[in-house]
Amino acid sequence: MRESRNFWIAFALLCGAAALDVANPCVGVLALLHLALALAALLGYRTMRRRARTLRDGSPALSRERELGGAEGERLAREKIRRTVSVMSRTYLGFCSILTICVAVATCLLTMLGLDPVHGGATMLPVQLAPLDAALDLWALSAVMSVAAAVLLTVAGGDVRRWLHSLP
Repeated sequence: MRESRNFWIAFALLCGAAALDVANPCVGVLALLHLALALAALLGYRTMRRRARTLRDGSPALSRERELGGAEGERLAREKIRRTVSVMSRTYLGFCSILTICVAVATCLLTMLGLDPVHGGATMLPVQLAPLDAALDLWALSAVMSVAAAVLLTVAGGDVRRWLHSLP
């Protein structure tokens, strides 16, 4: 059971998008949304891997099920873990993918509002890390990274399901 390279690339892209959003003077502190999504995806991925590892290595819970229900009890417990991890890989990582796209759209709106000439260029942090001229470029790069991360999170969910099918 190898690590999913797709997940780790998606995680790095989300962290990179958060860094670009911090530098974007119109988004600023709301870059924490990208960072929160990256950490939530990491938590879910590690939980799925831990549960899949119990199928591979066994666990006290599986041994207890074998003692109480025999081989059929252990088989049912394994099937329950397999179903749970499969559902988590679809829903949790899929939900993180959808939220990543929503955050990219929200940062676009913040960038457009910040660049509105009526407001004269509003910044979201007390310290402006990049000039307002670079705000649209920073947002575009962040959005591309977010969309790529969303696709890779979905592919990482497929990696988890492939691991499940390869386990006994």
